[in-house]
Amino acid sequence: MKRIQSVLLLSALFALGGCEVESKSQPAAVKPALAQGAGVACPSQDFDAFLVAFMDDPAVQKAFTKRPLQSETVDADAMPEPKPVTALLDGEKLEFPLMPSTARQKQDGLALSQSESNGDKEVMLAKPDTDYQLSYFFRKGDCWTLYRMRDDSL
Repeated sequence: MKRIQSVLLLSALFALGGCEVESKSQPAAVKPALAQGAGVACPSQDFDAFLVAFMDDPAVQKAFTKRPLQSETVDADAMPEPKPVTALLDGEKLEFPLMPSTARQKQDGLALSQSESNGDKEVMLAKPDTDYQLSYFFRKGDCWTLYRMRDDSL
């Protein structure tokens, strides 16, 4: 598997010719990794394999997260009732890791579930018998990219 990833990375570097000029023909999903110079190859086209790599490697999270990232939270202190808050996160406001590792999920007793809508994937982490519920939304381009997060916890 590592050999295939190395060959894919070398092929991508060869195709780019070592230049740092961003092409308008590049899919948006590739731009975050190239723009950062992260040098991280897409872990997998298969979403389940990609997700494991994404959760367990902050470098993969940094490379395959759209900037700015759409973040949705709930303001529990709003009056007269809680209200949704949407923000765009980038720079210092975007703290990695965004998604806990598989080991951390197990340690914290989090349950992971997935759903799909129009080809996009939603991954939800919830803690049973609590209000803890985080959702992560991924879109497929040349690789999967996290484009939105939603925290429905109160």
